[in-house]
Amino acid sequence: MLLDIIKQRGTMINFQTVEIAGFAPAIAGMRHPLKSYDKADTGYDEDGNLHIGINDYNLAKRLCEAGSPEHAKFLRQIGVWVNITAPRFWWSEWDTYKIGTTANSQSTMHTLMRDGVKPEDFYFTFGEDEMANEAMHNYINVINELIALYKTLEPGDIKEQYFEKIKAMLPEGFLQTRMVSLNYQVLRTMYNQRKNHRLSGWREDFVNWVHTLPMQEWITGEFPNLAQENAVDEQ
Repeated sequence: MLLDIIKQRGTMINFQTVEIAGFAPAIAGMRHPLKSYDKADTGYDEDGNLHIGINDYNLAKRLCEAGSPEHAKFLRQIGVWVNITAPRFWWSEWDTYKIGTTANSQSTMHTLMRDGVKPEDFYFTFGEDEMANEAMHNYINVINELIALYKTLEPGDIKEQYFEKIKAMLPEGFLQTRMVSLNYQVLRTMYNQRKNHRLSGWREDFVNWVHTLPMQEWITGEFPNLAQENAVDEQ
């Protein structure tokens, strides 16, 4: 059955966190405005693990709750690198965020004509709809037939026309992976703007990924209701 070829996807977006860096310098810089260095209590243990002290945590909490970007500027210095695999229609919305983000993406120009396309290269969620499944299967076959024809052509205008034609035929569900770099303040803005979005890729996949990040409450504003009896910082 075609359903065995084109499978229903459980998620729209796949996030793979590669690296997070900058907590220590960001927290240290947070103390500069009032020179409250004597109240800093974040440090490394003997195994090199960073432990955020209660004073520093509470100061970060107050700055986040006071609002960003004007108060929680330290969030800009916590960097995140993440591999994201998403359909083209989702990337068009992600590209709204140009400030504080960079990306290095897979190239359809270099790989499409070499590899062709397969069902798993698309985000496809029609489930039990056999008509839609068959239409998608046929569409993939047509693209691959055009790619095969493209490979037989000599370099020149006709070959370039086929290249553009095939690129233009790629549906919005075509998946692309990008290595994205951004920071906690950008994520905070994105989270607040997209957490209730109609696309599941935002309100579920993106939100769920954010909740896996260390100190995710600095992004989400959803601070745990914990007593901080030992906090003495007054900044």
